[in-house]
Parts: sequence; C-alpha cells; structure tokens
Amino acid sequence: MINRRISIFIIALFAVVTVVMGLFILRVEINVSSEFLLPEKSPSRENMRMMEDLFGREKQIIIVVKTDGLFEEENSLRIYDFLQKLSMIEGVVSYNSYQDAAKVSLIGGTNVEPYFENGVAKENAREILQNPLYLDNLLDENGEVALIPINVTENADVNAILETAGESFEGMEFYASGEPIIDEELYGSILSLLVVYPPILFGLICFIYFLRLGSVRAAIIPSILSIVAAVWTYGFGVMIGLNINILTSTAGLFIIIISSSYGLHFIDRYITNRRFLERSTALKRTVREEMIPVFLSALTTAVGFLTFLVSSLEAFRQLGIMVSLGIMVSSVLVLIALPAVLVFVDLPAVKRKLRLRAPTREVAKNIDTVVLVVILVFAVVSPFLISKIDRNFDQYDYFKKSSSIVKSAETIKEEFGWNMPFYVILNKNGLFTGADASVLSKLIVEINELEEVRGVSSIMDVSSAFGIPLPILQIAARNGDLPVEQYMVGNSIRLLVKTPNTDAVNSQRLENDLKEILEDYPQYSPYVASPLLIISGVNNEILGSQVTTIIWALVVITLLLIIVFRSFKLALVSVLPIALSVFFNFSYMSILGIKLEISTAIVAGVLLGMTIDYAIHLINRFMDTKDIYRAREEVRPAILSNTIALAVGFASLLFAPLRLFSGLGLLLAIGMLTGAIVTLTIIPKIVSKWKMSTHS
Repeated sequence: MINRRISIFIIALFAVVTVVMGLFILRVEINVSSEFLLPEKSPSRENMRMMEDLFGREKQIIIVVKTDGLFEEENSLRIYDFLQKLSMIEGVVSYNSYQDAAKVSLIGGTNVEPYFENGVAKENAREILQNPLYLDNLLDENGEVALIPINVTENADVNAILETAGESFEGMEFYASGEPIIDEELYGSILSLLVVYPPILFGLICFIYFLRLGSVRAAIIPSILSIVAAVWTYGFGVMIGLNINILTSTAGLFIIIISSSYGLHFIDRYITNRRFLERSTALKRTVREEMIPVFLSALTTAVGFLTFLVSSLEAFRQLGIMVSLGIMVSSVLVLIALPAVLVFVDLPAVKRKLRLRAPTREVAKNIDTVVLVVILVFAVVSPFLISKIDRNFDQYDYFKKSSSIVKSAETIKEEFGWNMPFYVILNKNGLFTGADASVLSKLIVEINELEEVRGVSSIMDVSSAFGIPLPILQIAARNGDLPVEQYMVGNSIRLLVKTPNTDAVNSQRLENDLKEILEDYPQYSPYVASPLLIISGVNNEILGSQVTTIIWALVVITLLLIIVFRSFKLALVSVLPIALSVFFNFSYMSILGIKLEISTAIVAGVLLGMTIDYAIHLINRFMDTKDIYRAREEVRPAILSNTIALAVGFASLLFAPLRLFSGLGLLLAIGMLTGAIVTLTIIPKIVSKWKMSTHS
C-alpha cells in the first residue's frame, strides 16, 4: 500500500509538472490557416505559393455596402470617409473602390481624369456603370451596392477595420468577408473552445458524477484530474512544436470528457468496495481491479486516435498525437495520482443519487430482444442511408447561417453573381505582344463559356476600358504609370475567374475544366490557383482516409484485446459493438443532414477508441464473476452514468460558436449512447449463446 510520505511526493511531483506545463501553454500559437490542413507538397498549396510569390502575399478583406444610391452625396461622402480612415489602420496595404475610377490616357504622358473629387461624384460619374472594369467588380448595375476589396498584411488590425466600417456606415447595410475575416472568426471560436468550454464541461461532468456517486468530493476529484491531463497535453504539445488549429483545438475537450470517465470507474468501484472493506484494503483492491480495465481502455482509445497518423492531413495527425498522449497521461493520473489523493481524502460509501436500478433478468431479456430487433432493422437500412451522406462542403459550412460572414458571401453572390475567385496564371518568356492580346481574348471567351463561371476580370478589361494596347500596358505597368498589379506583374498575367459556387465538388469540377482549356495554351506555362482548391483538397483527403483509418483501428484494437483477454472470441465480441456504433454513426449523419467534413471525419476514429471502453469494463467483470449477466448488472450503472456524462459533454458543443463543432458534438453524443446500448445488449446475448468461458 502507498504510504503517506510517498503519496505526498507523488502529489507534489504531479503539481509541479502541471504548473510547468501550464506555463508552456501561455506560449501556444493558434493557426487558423486552411492551407495547413493539406500536405506541404499538395498541388493546391504549391500553386497558391507560386501565385503569392508573384502577386503578393497580402490577404483580402471584402466590404459590401448597400445604399439607396452610391452617387448621392451623403452616401458617397460616408464611403469616402471610410476610405480615408483605412489608410491610417495598421496592416492596410491598399484598397480598391469605384470612387477611384478615372479616365486614363497615355497619349503625351499619363493623363488621369477622376470621376470623383473628395468623395463627391462629378456629373459624368455614372459613366463607370458602363465600364467593364468596374461593373460587377466594384459596383452593381444599379449603382446601389459597392464592393470594396482591401489588401492587408497577415498582422493587420482586422477589428479596427470592422470598427471603422461600423462607424462610417452606421445606419447603412454593410457586410464583411474575406480570408482575414474568416480567420478572425475562427480564431475567436478556437479561443472559446480553449478557455470557455473546459469550465463548462467541468461543471456538467461534476454534476452528473455527483448524481451517480452521491458525493461532491467524489465528483470533483476525477474531473480535476481530467483538467490536469488536458493541461499536460497542451503544454507538451507546445514543447514539441505542435500548434493549435481548427482540429487540435478540440483535443482538450476530448481529453477532459474521456479521462474523467476513467476516474469515475475507479471511484465508483472504490465506493462500492468501501461498503464492506476498511479504507486501506478497499483502495488496494480497487487499484488491483481497475488497473487493467483503465489502462486497457486508455490504450485502445489512444490507438483509435493514433490511427489518424495514417491520414495525409497534418491537422489529423497532430490531433491523433495530442489526444492519444492526453489519454495515456490521464490513465497514469487515475492509477497513480488518484490513489495518492485517496490516501488523504476518504470517500466513504454513501447513498447514490442516481441509482439506475437494473430490471429483473426476465424483463432485461425482453428489453434485450426488442433492442436487438431494432439494431438488426437499422443495420439493414443503414447502407441505403450511408449512400445518401452529403460529402460536399465549403468553408462557409464552418459558420452558422446567421453569421455576418455567411450573409456577406450570400450578398456578394446575389448582387454580383460570384463569390471567391479562381486564378489562372499565365507566364511568358518575354514581353506580351498584340498577338498575345488576341490569344488572351480567345482564352477568356472559352473560360466564360463554362457553366460554373460568371465572368473573368483581367488586364484585357483595363486595355478595353482605356483603349490602351496590351504591350503598352505592360510597359506602363513596369514603369509604375498604372496600378494594375492584381492583373499583371512582370511577364505574368493573372485572370480572375468568378464563380458563384464555393463548395468542394464544384471547385474541383471548375479546376478540371480550366485545366482542360489551358492544355491548348502551353506557350504560357499556365496553372490554376484558388483558396477554394484548398478546401477541395481537404475534402478529397478526408474521403480517402476514412476507410483506412477505420480498418487500422479495428485491426489494432482487436489484436490488443486478443493479447489481454487471451481469447479470440472475447476480443471479437468486444469489437462487434464498436463496429456497429461506427457503422450507425454514418447513418445518423445521413438522417440528420450532417456533412462528412473536416470535423465530422474524426468521429469514426473517436468512437472506435471510446466505445470499446464499455466492452472492456464488461468483459473484465465477466472474467471475474464468470456470469455475463451478473457482470452487466455490476458495470451497468457506471457505464450508463459515464455515457450520460460523455453525451452531455459532447452535446454542449451544439452551442459552440461554429456550426463546424455542432455536428461533431451531436454525432459523438448519439454515438456514445449507441455504443453503450449496443454493448450492454449484444455482448451478453452472444456470450450466453456461445457459452463462452474466460479462456475460450
């Protein structure tokens, strides 16, 4: 038995490590880039880098303003006021506005005749409504909607830009979108998952465990240990250079929810033993009884997460490493730190608040029969349901429909017929000539004929609007006489291909169509780039890794159980419920209309690792009692209490600021309930029918 001196040393050591790891957390970096989700050498990432090397790495914020008339003096001056203030905000590189429109002539030098003067429209200002350079690019055909692209650095003060817009456009309808806005929203949401949700989960878990254990101390102790495990994980992650991204931000939640269950099983068994044993003996017996199931549960759960290492997505691999590490840390805390704490804090047997009384065996058998029939029926219809899963998503699926980001995207699409552009980059060895102008015009016509395209903006619009030939434009641009950097840099031309669709499937289709067209223009060494292709690439990687991850997890977990149980049959029976839980999970996605995307793609692996814990605890008791139904009666309360706590914890994500996490939380909550029901129903039925022994 652990003596008091050793216990003090263990508690002090774990406390020091927790403080050190907590200090490392203060250095954590949050990465919200979508590019990070893809492998380093993916074509989508490489093409974006090449384009950014040529045309700049600035990101773009899109401000959309709706008025009753852009040329009316009051509205025009308010937009002018906003534009003037923009230049004073940190990180703003440049902006583009219809108020910068002008007649340009290069005859006898560069002659510029602006259509606006200090924000006030001149008499001929409405001429820009017929100019393809501005129409459907910076304003709508009625002159009532303005689009203001703002180029910013990575360190730009996004909040200052939004606050300035709010002040200038007070009482007017305006929206903000673009990659920096999306990144800012993601950053805030990830921060809330790291700071706000852990205390909420702590409170929920403590309450449910209190109902089961009947003691405040008994409920708080395992919950505190789960927080400690999360702190260690994030701290160690920072030490080895891992960052927090949209996926790894959930690691702490997984660790808190999962590891607290190990503490629950341990303390539940300890309180049971305290009914008829003195304190020291009860603790010693509990350690002996729970050591294998807790460690094995942690190991199999960690294996479930480690299967993410086979994914080509870096974020998946990092999540797998962090959570598996946290789970194993939690098992160490439960098996070493928790007994040390119980040396000083006794938890005598008390009356349970949540009894979860078991029905009689006869009633239980009838319930089992009904549940089995339901499971079989659902298993038959599941393949049809799974075939209907929506596997197409875009970045806007991350956010709730009421989000300003979504509304902005919808407004741009509604008013201008497009949303995010594709980029076609054309590189030439030498100056562009008049012949190139004809070739480019032909290429643009071909692109415009594509079903997914709503227009192409290019240097040819500038040439047409001002009557300046392409070769002269190139020279003027090189000399700095014309600001056309978004269309032409050196001997490279960029076409902005406008599309209304931002989802992965349509993006992939448009990329393929563009590549097919560009095959006829090898003289320009063309390639396609777009932030939308990052999302499309992630979508493809997710679909490709699902089956592989599930198979690896099932194989490795089964082998572990064979070794531990020394029984192929018991291992097989244990794995069957989790296989069904994962199978049904995909059916739930179809029924609930939840897409297979970056967050929901991890659900299968998580369920594989977590629901196996129920089978492990049940089979472990069966090996002691030699009676599967008695074993079920003994572990059912702890399993159901744990399931309720886990389900409630995951369901709390329904209220997360990102819709991305709502689907994740709902699926995990339903999956845990399914896993518990299937385990407590199928395993006893099979074991009793096969008349298994503990060494079969």
